[in-house]
Amino acid sequence: MEGALLVDKPAGVTSHDVVQVVRRKLGIKRIGHTGTLDPIARGLLILLVGPSTRYQQAFQGHDKTYEAVIRLGTQTDTGDAAGHPVRTAPVPALDRDRVADILASFKGTLLQTPPAYSAVKVRGRPAYWWARRQRPVTLAARPVRLSEITLLACDRETIMFRVHCSSGTYVRNLAESIAERLGTVGHLAGLVRLRVGAWRLEEAKPLDWIAQQTPEAVAQELRPVAPGADAAARRRS
Repeated sequence: MEGALLVDKPAGVTSHDVVQVVRRKLGIKRIGHTGTLDPIARGLLILLVGPSTRYQQAFQGHDKTYEAVIRLGTQTDTGDAAGHPVRTAPVPALDRDRVADILASFKGTLLQTPPAYSAVKVRGRPAYWWARRQRPVTLAARPVRLSEITLLACDRETIMFRVHCSSGTYVRNLAESIAERLGTVGHLAGLVRLRVGAWRLEEAKPLDWIAQQTPEAVAQELRPVAPGADAAARRRS
């Protein structure tokens, strides 16, 4: 049994939780995800099953597309809604055209420092392990690329946008940077992953569906994974 399983992860569970559900369902231990999706986030999580796990690095390098919501006026220690408030600031009146221009100004290549509460490994442990023990570590900035960033909606305290970005982009950091450029603070209030490479959320099965189906039904949803498989999926899309 091998292949890729496209899962629509709900908010409130970790990527590891999803892996555990599928391991129990299929009775296979050799299953891994292709890029962490934070607990507050929902959307496309691709699992590789059996021998297909050897393609994990290739999947992790794919560009991704997200829809995100920024809540302005409050900054948190984690950069998202799961954290504790650490700073507040007034929110200036938002002009839609100005917000769209500020979002567009982030298009291209920029340097991002991974947040303290991230899965980046430092001395064998993820950065969030150190941060939770009040021993934050210094993380090196890295280049990321935003090929598209589009305003979807905004009101007095929230901004919704879509971004197509390179692997390794932290939308939490981007949300904070957008808020700063608007003259205030903010945090990531919601996130949906729509695409990983050519694989789309619309093709994914909800986690509840997977939990309720027979192992045979779930196994039938496995997609072939091999060099060129992503290109084939791109042609289908």
